[in-house]
This record gives sequence, C-alpha cells and structure tokens, in this order.
Amino acid sequence: MSVNKENVRVYIANILGGLGDTDRKIASYILQQPAQVVQLPVKKLAQETGVSEATIVRFSKKIGYSGLLNLKADLKRELLAESDLSLPSSPDIFLDDSRNEVANKIALTIDTTVKETVGLLDMKIVKPVMERFLTARRVMFVGFGASGLAAMEARDKMNRLGIDSDAFTDRFTMTLKLANLKADDLVVAFSHSGETPEVVNAFRLAQKKGAYKLAITHSPHSPLNELADTFLLTSGSAGPMQGDSIATRISQLFIIEFLCTEITRHTLRDSASTGLSIKELLIKERIKRETAG
Repeated sequence: MSVNKENVRVYIANILGGLGDTDRKIASYILQQPAQVVQLPVKKLAQETGVSEATIVRFSKKIGYSGLLNLKADLKRELLAESDLSLPSSPDIFLDDSRNEVANKIALTIDTTVKETVGLLDMKIVKPVMERFLTARRVMFVGFGASGLAAMEARDKMNRLGIDSDAFTDRFTMTLKLANLKADDLVVAFSHSGETPEVVNAFRLAQKKGAYKLAITHSPHSPLNELADTFLLTSGSAGPMQGDSIATRISQLFIIEFLCTEITRHTLRDSASTGLSIKELLIKERIKRETAG
C-alpha cells in the first residue's frame, strides 16, 4: 500500500483527524506556517511547536517520510511551484450570506475537493487496482449511510461495464453474502472514517476467505486500512452542522468515475483508434452490436 504525498499539505490536512494531540499540533503548525517550516532547523521547529526534537522526527516518519529533511524538501518543492502558499480549504457558510454567496461557496467546495482528491491519488496503484476489477469473479461493494450510496452507485456503474457487481448496505445481508466469498472475489469498502464497525467486519470476513480487499477512505491510518490489501484516499470532511458533507460524497463519486473510466479505456484500447474519444468509441461499439444482432 502507498499514499501519494506529492501534495504535502493536502495529504497532511487529510490525515489530521486521525492523529494524536501532539502529532496534530505539529501537523497544524505545518499547515499554518508552511513557508516558515521549510526554513527552520529541527531544534527551532521543536521550540515553536512546544514538543521535543525526537517527537518531530518521529512524526515525520509516522506520516510516511524518511525524516524531517525529506518532509521539508517535498514541502519546499511544493511551495516553490505555487504562487499561492495558503492551504486550499472549504469556505464556511454564514447565516447572513446571500443565496448567491452560498451557491458559489458550495461550488468552490466541490471544485477544491475534486482537486484535492486528484492530489491524493497514487497513480502507480491505479493499474493493478483496475486489473483486480477486470479479473475478479465478482465485485462486492460495502458501505453504510452516505457511503452506502457510493457503494450502490459503484455497483450500478460497474455492472454497466460488464463487471458482475453487488452492493451491501445493511449488516444482515452483508454478513450473509460475504460468508460465501471466494478467493477470486474483490471486496471494495467505502468508509470516510475507516472505522465503521460493519465495514471493518466485512474486511475481516473477506480476509478469512482470501478475497482481495480495496478500501476507499479518507483516513490512511484506520482499522479498515490495517485490513486492506490496498487503498485509495478520498478528500472532504464531514461538516459539524450538516453531518456527511457533499465534499465527502463528491470525492467518493469521483474515485468511482475515475476507476470506471480507466477500465473503459483499458477495454477499448486494443480494439480501436487512440485518436477517438471514449464517447465515440462507445457509440461505435453499440452500432457494431446492433448490426450484429
């Protein structure tokens, strides 16, 4: 399993909620003062954050870097490539906002979420993940609440691509169906927190049967990912007033759309001209099937 840390601040912002108090303090300082962090030696950074030098080094390694120097190098490279050094964030909506302001803030949230999700994608694992979908005997999507809606959307889109899929959004049906898993099945779990008990249990059942497990989650450090064979990270956060936010769902839907598009491109690549768009190729395939029929 791997995580795309190319966009350092987006990555740190997404794992913030899963960190302990001390690590969260360091992470928050990096997000708030990125330009200052790249200039500070470890001793000064420890003083600024109120922790020990060893804690700074452990934090760097805990979140996937070889050390503080590696983290600072990636952060500096990111800052030099940007003119705007502020971390993208979803704008707050206030009671006295106009309707136009509310609409534009929601639109900006969606745009930011999609860009952050792209930034979190590790493109090196997309091909092997796609191949799992194509070779699996059956794909079973699981999710509860808002993530259950993503599971059903994924099922419908994959079935339209000819990939035998099902979705389970309640504990009883999920437990019943996953008891009959085979080793060549694929189980895909949607969970923003990575801690939903029913979804984590689905991976435990899949593990017993030897089925491959793909997690689509916001948190790289969670009980779900400890059981996963690989994972794809989503962006977005749950709003304190709104529960599961639109950003969370948009990020999950984006991952589904991206995987389906990659599967379609792979399926059509060997049988068609690369100069045609996917839409044109699908129309040609449909005409070919209707003519043959």
